[in-house]
Amino acid sequence: MPSAATAAKKEEKAAANAGPKLTLSKEFMPGAQAIQKLVQAQDWAGAKAKIPELEPLATKADDKYFLGQMILNIGLQLKEQPLQRKALEMMLASGLTPAADVGKFNFFVGQFAFVGKEYPSARASLDTAIKAGYDDPQALVLLANTYFLEAQGQISGNAFTPAGQTLIRQGLPFLKQAITAQQAKGAAADASWYNTGFRMAIASKDPSLPEWTKWALTNAGTGENWRLALREIQNNNETMTRDENLDLLRLMASSKSLQNAYSYSEYAETAWKAGLPGEVKSIIDTGRQSGEINATQLTDLYQLANGSIAKDKASLPASEKAAAAAPTGKPAGSAGNAFLSYGDYAKAAELYREALQKGGVDANEINTRLGIALARSGDKAGALDAFGKVTGTGVRKQIADLWIVWVNKQTA
Repeated sequence: MPSAATAAKKEEKAAANAGPKLTLSKEFMPGAQAIQKLVQAQDWAGAKAKIPELEPLATKADDKYFLGQMILNIGLQLKEQPLQRKALEMMLASGLTPAADVGKFNFFVGQFAFVGKEYPSARASLDTAIKAGYDDPQALVLLANTYFLEAQGQISGNAFTPAGQTLIRQGLPFLKQAITAQQAKGAAADASWYNTGFRMAIASKDPSLPEWTKWALTNAGTGENWRLALREIQNNNETMTRDENLDLLRLMASSKSLQNAYSYSEYAETAWKAGLPGEVKSIIDTGRQSGEINATQLTDLYQLANGSIAKDKASLPASEKAAAAAPTGKPAGSAGNAFLSYGDYAKAAELYREALQKGGVDANEINTRLGIALARSGDKAGALDAFGKVTGTGVRKQIADLWIVWVNKQTA
């Protein structure tokens, strides 16, 4: 299959050898014949040297279109993009470019301007190309990137200025259109498109961030993307509770995005404060086995947790019995948390359902944890149902929504 660059080269060559029937002016004709002979003889250097002599003589539209064709041939053979751009601009300016080629010519002009970092100029040509019917999604990607790259000049400290954020927000809809257009062609969009949109939405604090987050995690769900998405929730919800953060960190673990000693320490300490020594030991063991933390890190916390497990496990039967006798679901929810932390997902799910049935609990929290237990036990449909029952617009809903993305990704 030919590359995009090869296909583009073929399109330009076709443009250089096709077009309307032309009637050249008498003043221009001798020079036109001379440059044409040089082109036919493949004397590209000689033909290039002839261009400045002919430009002042090309006064009619037909002359300009013809000279543009010659310059395009020369530029392609010499692999000189400035000549190619000049040729296409000359042909477009003549007004004689066939309607079928207007979009294509403007795309190439925009592409050349983009390479030259002339972003406003590139934007104008690419916009014209798209409006003229040029339907390659790459045109939309380039158009979006004219905004993103221009925004790079609008950074103060480590963040984009308001002007930079505005540029990014202007570009994001075009990238979204590119993805939609690619999907409409029955082809998968490049993972880099999702990555770029996701990161640009974060950087600009665009309202479309939740949508870009789900798109990126579904189509380019790397550990780094999961880490960015979950850290962004933390950054935007500084008052989130310990239990909310614990369920977020559990998703970070499931998506393999803890990645460093800080994250493992945060998870282990949060689980310890929640009274879950088994989960503390488990996550530190996981970090050590993966090599993301070494045997000397989190030693004190590991020993505390390890020393508490036997007593904690011994209390589980009594907790389960007390939950069954309790008039409200709170004891069942607490017992479910303990069983969840030890990986007994079936028992945890049973207790969470009991908690929901009796009531008197935070239903959003219990449904989140019921979803986690079911997801980790392999009951994808049950997990999706539980996460889907988390309501509202708060941080727990955001966490549940990303658990849904993760479950669906595992199913796919």
